[in-house]
Amino acid sequence: EAKLAAFKGLGLPEQMIHGDLHYDNVMVVDDAVSGLLDFEFCAYDWRAMELAVALSKYVGESDPLPLCTRFVDGFSQHGQLTATEIECIPDLINLRIFSNVVYFTSRALAGEDSLESLTSRAGSYAKRVRWVNANRDALVAAIKTRMLAPAQVSA
Repeated sequence: EAKLAAFKGLGLPEQMIHGDLHYDNVMVVDDAVSGLLDFEFCAYDWRAMELAVALSKYVGESDPLPLCTRFVDGFSQHGQLTATEIECIPDLINLRIFSNVVYFTSRALAGEDSLESLTSRAGSYAKRVRWVNANRDALVAAIKTRMLAPAQVSA
């Protein structure tokens, strides 16, 4: 709660976001995006959350940083974030991971998913949070290098 209150105090830019933009929800034809799927998490939210959600999927892979930087390379062609937003990305990734825990717990309680489905995800979620926490500086530096002018990167 304290972290969310601090984010609210930063005045992070808000906009409509897809809210689940990652490789499972992007259709591609001939190396070009042809469509997006799965709009159930579409919302008015912090602009930086769009990138955080996408990266939350990659941080579960075996070598996340190169995947994250490649995604940011593409994202930055049409989307930019401020230095403050970029500094928040690791915590926003973790927020997304924790929101997944709540989401899939509610699905299990409602009988829409099995309890095994939820428990099978727990290890993956823990691994992702550990990676983000251990690599936050490298992740922030990689994003800043791709999104900010050289003078802003060292700030």
